Amino acid sequence: MIHKINAHDNPVCALAYSEDFLFSGSLKSIKVWNLQTHALMRDLPEQNHWVRALAVHGKQLFSGSYKAIMIWDLDSFECIRELHCIGGSVYSICVTNKYIICGTYENCVAVWDQATWGFLGNLEGHRGTIYDLAVLETRGQTKLFSASYDKTIRVWNVEHLRCSQTLTRHEGSVVCLTISNGRLFSGSVDSSIKFWQ
Repeated sequence: MIHKINAHDNPVCALAYSEDFLFSGSLKSIKVWNLQTHALMRDLPEQNHWVRALAVHGKQLFSGSYKAIMIWDLDSFECIRELHCIGGSVYSICVTNKYIICGTYENCVAVWDQATWGFLGNLEGHRGTIYDLAVLETRGQTKLFSASYDKTIRVWNVEHLRCSQTLTRHEGSVVCLTISNGRLFSGSVDSSIKFWQ
C-alpha cells in the first residue's frame, strides 16, 4: 500500500478518475481528490441518496444516485444537468460520444442522447439489478453489454434499442464487465471470469 485516504463516513461505493482528479462516491456525497497529493479538493453537494456509480467522459463527471444521473462540469465543478430515470438507484453508468446509459436497481437500462440530453428509451429484459455496463463501438453500431443479478449478460443494439443476444453461462449474479481488443470479460459471484468473443 502506498497511501490511504480516510475518505468518507460511510462505505465508498464508486470511484472514477480524470487526468487530475480522483472521485469517490458514498452516502449523499461525492468527494474530489487531487491525484498527486491525495488532498481533498472539494465535496460536491446535492446528492439525494447513495452514489453507486461514477464515470468520466471528456470534461464531465457523471454520477448516479436515486432515480437520477447528475452531470458535472470538471472545470467549474457545477452540476450542469440532471437526467431522471425509473428503476430506483443507479448502479452503473456508461458514457460514449453518442450515448449516456445507466443501469438501475430495478432491472432497467436507460439511454439518453449525449448531444441533446434527450431520453431515447429503456432497455428491458433483465430480472434484477444491473451491476455493470460495457460498450463496444464498431462501424455504424454500438453494442452495449449489461451485467445483472439475474446471472445473465444481455447484448443490446443501442441504435435500435433492442436485445440481440442473452449470454447465460454464469451460475451466479454477473457483477462486472470489461472489454479488451474486441473481447468481453465478465466476473460473477460464482467466482469465475468468463471470456466472450
